[in-house]
Amino acid sequence: MHLSVAAHLSDMWGDAVHPCAAHSRFLRLLEVRMNVGVRIARQGVEQATLRRLFIAAVALIAMADGSVHAADRPVPPKSPTCTANWWQGWYLGINGAAAGYTAYRTDQDAQLIPGSAATYTQKQSGIFGGGGQLGYNWTTCHGLLGIEVDGDDGSIVASTGVLPNSPLSNASITSRLNALVTARVRAGIVGDNTWLMYATGGVASVHTLTTHLNLASEQFTFSDWRWGWTAGVGAELRISDNISLRSEMLYVGIADRTYTFVSPALGTGNFAHSDSIWLARVGINVKLGFDPAIPTY
Repeated sequence: MHLSVAAHLSDMWGDAVHPCAAHSRFLRLLEVRMNVGVRIARQGVEQATLRRLFIAAVALIAMADGSVHAADRPVPPKSPTCTANWWQGWYLGINGAAAGYTAYRTDQDAQLIPGSAATYTQKQSGIFGGGGQLGYNWTTCHGLLGIEVDGDDGSIVASTGVLPNSPLSNASITSRLNALVTARVRAGIVGDNTWLMYATGGVASVHTLTTHLNLASEQFTFSDWRWGWTAGVGAELRISDNISLRSEMLYVGIADRTYTFVSPALGTGNFAHSDSIWLARVGINVKLGFDPAIPTY
């Protein structure tokens, strides 16, 4: 049996071999084939590793490219922070006022000086008085629109002696500013929820009392409310969670009016009145709750 295997192997390899030699050659052949298989396997592993590395490199390049494009894209702007929210809503306050008062009084029928129709200009300035205000504000992120009603009570008196050096006449005119009411709109800008600057305008009503003493020492007094207009500027400063300080300057123009009277001694007379006021006020406002600001897009 062993001889026939050896002979078979001899036929395979071309010369006769001993059975042990044939066994040894068989093992070497087996070893060679196993080495070849190992090399093939190693090559497969190396190829698989190379494929994985290639895929990973491609993925990294794609991620880097995406990051570059993302960096190139503009960043959407942040929504603006509304700075006017604090000023939105109702408020109530008090104020003190100083005024420069000008009164024009025209004697159309020479009741004060015989044969002389004349216009007398009276000016007086000083502390007027005080009052209060009530208003409401609508706000956008940096703007304000509001309405306000206010009133002040006080007194400024301007008196004119028509013939101050004459012993024969004490004719005079005395004009008094007693009260003022306005209804206005306000429009302004807001900064950092801390300050407000505005322009304002609207209608006004003024109460005056004027006394005329004529040549016959007859006294005629006219007291009434007259309509007019007002415009000005102002500013406010927030000092706490619900309190602000304010100041404003207003000009008030009052419509002219002519008053007719009958003097027993001098007959019918007519006086034309025209008034104007510069009003400076300082005050304090208290917020009455908070409303959301009007959004802007």
